[in-house]
Amino acid sequence: MSASAELELQPRSALRMWAPAASMTLLGLLSYVDRSVLAILSPTILADLHLSATQYGYAILVFSLCYMVANPIWGAWMDRAGLWVTTLCAVLLWSLASGSHGLMMGFVGMCVARGVLGFGEGATFPAGLKTVTETLPAEKRSFGLGVAYSGGSTGALITPLLITPIAIRWGWRAAFGVTAAFGFAWIVLWFILRTTGLYAPPRLSATIRREETEGISTSRWSRNLFAAALVYGLGAAPLAFGLYAAPLYLTRVLHLGQASLGHLLWLPPLGWEAGYLIFGRVADALRRRDVKRGVQPRRPGAIFAVLSVASIGIVLTPMLARSASPVAATMTLFVFEMFIAGGFVVFALSDGMMAIPKQHSAFLAGFSISAWALVTGALMPWIGHLFDRKNYDLSFWCIACLPLLGTVLWSVLHCEPGLSIEH
Repeated sequence: MSASAELELQPRSALRMWAPAASMTLLGLLSYVDRSVLAILSPTILADLHLSATQYGYAILVFSLCYMVANPIWGAWMDRAGLWVTTLCAVLLWSLASGSHGLMMGFVGMCVARGVLGFGEGATFPAGLKTVTETLPAEKRSFGLGVAYSGGSTGALITPLLITPIAIRWGWRAAFGVTAAFGFAWIVLWFILRTTGLYAPPRLSATIRREETEGISTSRWSRNLFAAALVYGLGAAPLAFGLYAAPLYLTRVLHLGQASLGHLLWLPPLGWEAGYLIFGRVADALRRRDVKRGVQPRRPGAIFAVLSVASIGIVLTPMLARSASPVAATMTLFVFEMFIAGGFVVFALSDGMMAIPKQHSAFLAGFSISAWALVTGALMPWIGHLFDRKNYDLSFWCIACLPLLGTVLWSVLHCEPGLSIEH
């Protein structure tokens, strides 16, 4: 960001600067509380409704397809109609959908409820990235992204601790009523932030907007858009396992009960959140270093390669299940894999923010998360199929190969936004 832009942003207090990002933290938290309840209670719900893991996987597919379609749609609406009203409509829709899960009686009801929930929640992360790009200076945006997106990991972290006792005491249907109430409470907070002026992103002048997008060609940045989406979607594939399949694995292989899951399933999201915040700091530090040296910020190809190699470790899971301390060893590996996946998310979007014009930031987030939703939707029915056949080794190899594939595709597709991509 130019000096003139910095002068426009700096006079704001720390509260006003970070309040928008903090509101997105709560939005992400709400989103992942709502979507995580089904996964956490899946052993109980599948038994009660007499459904298989394969059917459960198809319900996740419905969610993922609707989520995939909705992300760029919500992103485009935010870029055109404004963030506040678009987000309000999205949260209202998905809160009603979340509560409707308590009424489902079988496979069809589960698919319908998941589909509407997925469409509404497609607004979550486009809102987060758009908020960060509009309210924070360039050298703070990667960490701001980590703060905004960490709400998702926090939601996944606290949901087992919060929802499991409710489900045990009042039943799994009551748990979904609680999530709907959380959504309406967030809407009240959203109105409060708006009326008090705490959520009031600065309006950058046309001159500043031109300075921020100088040298970024419209005919070239679309290639970087696809590169960011692919490395995000494939690199963060282990998140899908940690969110949707880990409860079934722990139940079927390590023979843990629903109450035990409630005490353990907050751990992998802790690694995910740490990944957002730590890798966000690293990305900002690397950018400041390059700016200080007077060079163009470097693209994160080497970082993606290292993260890809680290992701392969998930194939050790079946071996750890046979170790002296199988639960502790397995959970440690799941935490590590979620941490690495958080790095893919941060660096994919951090690089995308530099390579794509700011006015398309919500669409960048929506398009990238759609890629992740597509990968998740294709992956989970296959994982459910393998789980039903107790073929766990192959399922982990499938997950381990996807980040490497994303890194290879990013290396092929990405280009410098100011340079010709012709060969």
